[in-house]
Amino acid sequence: MRKILAIAAVAAMLWPGLAGAATPQEVMERVQAKYDQAGVFQARFSQESSVKAAGQADAAQGWMYFQKPCRMRWQYESPPEHKKEVITDGRLVWMYIPQDSLVMVYKLDQVLRSDLVMRFFSGMGQFQRDFHLTWKSPPLAGSPYVIDLAPKKEQAELKRLTLTINPQTYLVDRLEFTNALGEESRFAFSQIKFNVPLGADFFNFTPPPGVQVVRETPGS
Repeated sequence: MRKILAIAAVAAMLWPGLAGAATPQEVMERVQAKYDQAGVFQARFSQESSVKAAGQADAAQGWMYFQKPCRMRWQYESPPEHKKEVITDGRLVWMYIPQDSLVMVYKLDQVLRSDLVMRFFSGMGQFQRDFHLTWKSPPLAGSPYVIDLAPKKEQAELKRLTLTINPQTYLVDRLEFTNALGEESRFAFSQIKFNVPLGADFFNFTPPPGVQVVRETPGS
């Protein structure tokens, strides 16, 4: 018995993530706490989107920056012909498409209702309240946590959400979701850095001269 307990103790020290988080709920609490404590962070992202019924698929890469509670900047760099930026200062959201000389402006609350990724990083997703949390597969020592989140209330923009979480850092490595129309989106995050120094106007946007500005909602 003592030998078994000793082995268990060694395993707990080697894999602190497994020892400290036995349920999906506990893992998600630690994930949310990690991002809540972040001042400013940046990450490299890869995005894939597909519509199975139409046989369409898109991919993009770039950098994202975030500052709580709701300030973000997504810089889509690749493919070059589809470069764009999505910036929010916590009140408005600008979507700038340079190749079209166009910027579309929305109110933030309008975007948060439909943009799951922005809602997640803003901390507005109340996981315990809004979702049923289950393991996608039982966690193994040293392997990522993979958690399925099913909405408690039917949502048109979300049918299924799956998070892949690093067991050592409790950072989200992958985020995948499907909406009611069968559209699938997958985000992978890497090169995550916290407390990144950014300029005071980094989360503001001034349209360049000659760019058409389309305000999608009154007051935006």
